[in-house]
Amino acid sequence: MTKVLVITTSHDHFDGANPHPTGVWLEEFAVPYIELLKSGIELAIASPKGGEMPVDPRSAPTPEQEQVWQPAIEAAKQTGKLAEVKSEEFDAIFLPGGHGPMFDLPEDLDLQRLLREFHDAGKIIAAVCHGPAGLVSATLADGTPLVKGKVLTSYTYSEEVAAKLDQEVPFILEHRLRELGAQFIAGENKADHVEHDGYLITGQNPNSSSSIARALVAALNQWLPPIFISTSEAIVPAHTVAEFSVNTFLENITINEDGELFVTSFEEGKVYRVTSAGTFKEFAKIGGNAAGVAFDRQGNLLVAGITDDKTPAVFQIDQNGEVKTLITLPDAIFLNGMTYLTSDRYLIADSFKGAIWEVNIAKKTAQVWLQHERLSLSEAEFPPFPAVNGLKIYRNTLYVSNTQRQQLIRIPLNHDFTPGIPELFLTNVNLDDFAFDTQGNLYAATHVYNSVVRIAPDGQITTIAQAEQGMTGNTALAFGRTSGDRTSVYVTTNGGMSLPPSTGVEPAKVVCLEVGIEGLVLGE
Repeated sequence: MTKVLVITTSHDHFDGANPHPTGVWLEEFAVPYIELLKSGIELAIASPKGGEMPVDPRSAPTPEQEQVWQPAIEAAKQTGKLAEVKSEEFDAIFLPGGHGPMFDLPEDLDLQRLLREFHDAGKIIAAVCHGPAGLVSATLADGTPLVKGKVLTSYTYSEEVAAKLDQEVPFILEHRLRELGAQFIAGENKADHVEHDGYLITGQNPNSSSSIARALVAALNQWLPPIFISTSEAIVPAHTVAEFSVNTFLENITINEDGELFVTSFEEGKVYRVTSAGTFKEFAKIGGNAAGVAFDRQGNLLVAGITDDKTPAVFQIDQNGEVKTLITLPDAIFLNGMTYLTSDRYLIADSFKGAIWEVNIAKKTAQVWLQHERLSLSEAEFPPFPAVNGLKIYRNTLYVSNTQRQQLIRIPLNHDFTPGIPELFLTNVNLDDFAFDTQGNLYAATHVYNSVVRIAPDGQITTIAQAEQGMTGNTALAFGRTSGDRTSVYVTTNGGMSLPPSTGVEPAKVVCLEVGIEGLVLGE
């Protein structure tokens, strides 16, 4: 049976001139405890001193809550001692908050030992609100802070000020985590907000208690993180343009000025030409696998893929369907999304190298344009998706989806088209390929989440199509380019080959969504 170790504070008061009582914020302990219990997960509770868990009196339950939380309240009456805990007996560790953890968990050597052991074993570490205070002194074997480079959240400075406790805590948790090198994501005060990064799951405040519990259950069962559960919806009109046979992995799409759609079929290594009327036929076959696709300035197709002998390469396909291998990239691993950069230069994602290649199709050269942690896979084995994936430029900024980390990255372009410093734009977004409209909205395929989402320039996410609109296993999309379809988004799907629905894999499709805003032409 799956087993989770819950670590609580033993500290029951604020230090200093006003030693009023504190401890664990009960909701942050009880709600996850009950959720994990209902999911059939075994739980053990430990604290630095053992014994009864102190509860912050400000978090006392209502009569209704007390009834629901009773199993957790009873369990908290006797905690074990951290010094006696063996990490190998557990699958995950969870640290609830309250202000108590700020005083005793940061310097607890037994907790530091356990956190390192959990990290080294690839086990889940979860914490909510002030629970991440227990992470601040934890280090890896080489002395690197455990949180360095990690995307996470906790009770924020703004929330501490609003609670009028910023002068009574030993340190500001948000500031300390940032000082240690964490990529801290602060939601609005009292926001229900959870972050995932590899094996680390964190929640911002008491209102995140249910969400972090669901995230922890999903991670333990290797289910998809429930990241779109609260996303607003504005479903747009949709119709199927073309339907392919079951187990056809349509991978990417580009559209010419005449309105013809060119779609790569990854496993077949083929490119299909699809008309707006829905007829399609094989246009070319590259021999290996076919992934990203774009047009060069002469109207030839460029395809990122691999050759028959498994060498990553860029292929050029002329307007008659004749294929030639333009450039081989033996140091690449898995070429994926492709986009135009400038002149004869193109960028290609290398999903398992954690890099973006620049290829010059005139000079037939290739070099790593950028390799960076934000483009790479996390240490977690689940979800088993590509890292750097979709690439598109909007207003001198390259937008990059890291599917496995469920992040959207922005990379500013320097005057010579070299990369600036990558920055996180959005987290908790599972994006594959995407495209922009002329107003700066981003439309993205979510692949295994079977939806298309629209992301506004301010980061607001809206679902505009789901499985009912034909989005099962959607992989890529592109705007139409004729006067009659510039506000149409054409979406490719694989029918759920990556994560089959309960009803089985469906036929692959090209589906048209009417979004009402004209698309941005690549290079504009």
